[in-house]
Amino acid sequence: MTADDFDTTINVRTRKQRPLIRRLLLVPFVSGAIVACGMLMPDATASLFYRGALVTAALITAVSALMTSAGFEKGQKLFAAWSALGIGYALAAIRHSMHLWTLLLGGGITNRAVLDTMLVLQNVLVALALWWFVRAWQTSGLAAPMPRRVQLTWIFLGIAVAIVVGGYPLIEGFQTAGTDTVLLVSTAGDMIGIALIVPLAMPALAMRGGLLMHTWLALAASEVFWLLYDVWVGTKGMTGLAPSTATGVENILRIIAVMFAFVATVAHRRSRL
Repeated sequence: MTADDFDTTINVRTRKQRPLIRRLLLVPFVSGAIVACGMLMPDATASLFYRGALVTAALITAVSALMTSAGFEKGQKLFAAWSALGIGYALAAIRHSMHLWTLLLGGGITNRAVLDTMLVLQNVLVALALWWFVRAWQTSGLAAPMPRRVQLTWIFLGIAVAIVVGGYPLIEGFQTAGTDTVLLVSTAGDMIGIALIVPLAMPALAMRGGLLMHTWLALAASEVFWLLYDVWVGTKGMTGLAPSTATGVENILRIIAVMFAFVATVAHRRSRL
């Protein structure tokens, strides 16, 4: 039994969406390959290229998420989830635009407090969105994809990974909370996202074969690449790679993570046609 069996509105036209939705999963990797071209550019040009790519990716993800939220009624968990995700990425697009403006013209809004506030709000909103996605599935009535004991084992493993990856930065955040609240909140948001990778993957497993599977699969993949990004940022200094290459890999991982969130928004809309 698949998720299609729980959807009384599914029809032939909906089934035709499957190939398109599956092809969407290639978009993040194609985007990452395009961003990799930045490693062939001079450093100054590459900085503009990477920042422009982040602005574009965050902006289309924000717009697409808000379009998806419009398909739900206020009060529904998925309305709240898509809205929070859209607003979070809208803040990311604005923040990256400010950095791009500074790179281009050497001026603009450079106030650290403004930029940091947007980063904190972005992390809080995205973490809330992911939690609402998990809760939407938990209250859907769909059967769990595996025994509860196995689920809990994987969930605790995800939490352990989150603690390993984010533990040291989080401790630093607590120690400097008076002067570096951004590090504290940003790291906490990252840890929540990483810890929710397994709960986000559960709906994909429960709905395997159904169209909605791809939404939660893409959301989980987005958080996996944010995990890889965090690991890379913490270890790139030990790789011995040239700074331009290390920065290139860092931005490739960021773009893939953002574009998987974009894929989730489109996949959800296509699954409801």
